Amino acid sequence: MAAAGLGLNKFCYAGLITAFKNKLPTTDETTTKIIEFVKQPKGWSSVDASSDGGENVMMNVSEEELYNIPTSEFVHRRGFINRQLTVYHVAAHACAELKSKETLDTLLEMFKQEGYTFDAFMAMQTMRCYFLCGDIDSGVKVFEEYTTSRPPVAELYVTLVEGAMVGYTPRGMQLAQDTLEKMNSRGLFLNAKMGSDLLLAAAGEKTGGYTTANYIWDLIESRRTNLYLPAVEAYYKASV
Repeated sequence: MAAAGLGLNKFCYAGLITAFKNKLPTTDETTTKIIEFVKQPKGWSSVDASSDGGENVMMNVSEEELYNIPTSEFVHRRGFINRQLTVYHVAAHACAELKSKETLDTLLEMFKQEGYTFDAFMAMQTMRCYFLCGDIDSGVKVFEEYTTSRPPVAELYVTLVEGAMVGYTPRGMQLAQDTLEKMNSRGLFLNAKMGSDLLLAAAGEKTGGYTTANYIWDLIESRRTNLYLPAVEAYYKASV
């Protein structure tokens, strides 16, 4: 496998990871292959003199966008992602989508052994995986450790809020509410996508009084931000 993969760059491995993540049904081979593909690209660096090609740069299209990598929407955000971590980014995203905490833990062990540290995207995907697996404490720990030493990033707060609402537990909903208040007090605001995603999630609460959904709605209204229609419909349907 190593010999066969000698000429592959990080985007090829990222594509292979995504292909196995999307393959149904999900089996033990799925997660095994993800870890295997992360281990393979010790040859990334040699083949990866692949900074964006001249034509792509002229078109202002990054390789992440060209290959539809999960980091593509953040690649133009200065300091948000470390592009050396592309394969880890895609693997962590796959762990979250597959809700495989065990695979994530293996991935993070490799990540630390390589001497890497989290960028914002790795922190987000690690948090997502923990929250989707019901491990609120680990998700909060990642958030706190990352934000302690770095400037606040709205997406990290949104990931925490959205993750805390998984399962709509009393503790999780309170955490979501507290995080939104903290986010607002720090001057971090929800854009249309963030607000819509959170409102859509909060509107799914069936047992509470939609306190979190109402708070999100008020935040968005105060900024006169236009929400996406599905989120608005879900909110109104829930509040009727």
